Amino acid sequence: MVKKRDTKKTVRMKIAPATEKDKKEAMAIAKSLKEWFNKEGIKNMAIDFKMNSLLVAKEKEKVLAFLSYTTYSGKMLLLWMGVRKDVQRLGIGKALVDYLVKESKRLKMYAIEVETLPEEEVYEPYERTRKFYYKNGFKRIFYKKARVKCWDDQIVLEKKIN
Repeated sequence: MVKKRDTKKTVRMKIAPATEKDKKEAMAIAKSLKEWFNKEGIKNMAIDFKMNSLLVAKEKEKVLAFLSYTTYSGKMLLLWMGVRKDVQRLGIGKALVDYLVKESKRLKMYAIEVETLPEEEVYEPYERTRKFYYKNGFKRIFYKKARVKCWDDQIVLEKKIN
């Protein structure tokens, strides 16, 4: 149980692997976050939710946030993460990342990696996203040119696991 206090809200939540019902709620959250996820992203996310691991943060059986991940060659890959707009900046995303760090340690992974839009792409929602990752110990390790038409260039961020 994680408790996060804010002047406006207190969130009591539990983080757990997603059920099929939770996956539907997570997709609804993703679709509501239009500043972060376009149609192509939603389409890919639906596949990733089926094929990879999905965690959800829940309060009273209601999904507040999600984090999709997989592993590859000794590292954890954070694929997708989203927090409902009305509960952003209350520590829910941090709690999900902290859970992933614990899971990474348990599995003896050496790092967590995530891709996001680069600083060179000036767009406020992703400025907040990068700030979140940097604040949570991620470091930029390289710039990745888009390989598919209509996709954006990405930066790869990494958090070392001790």
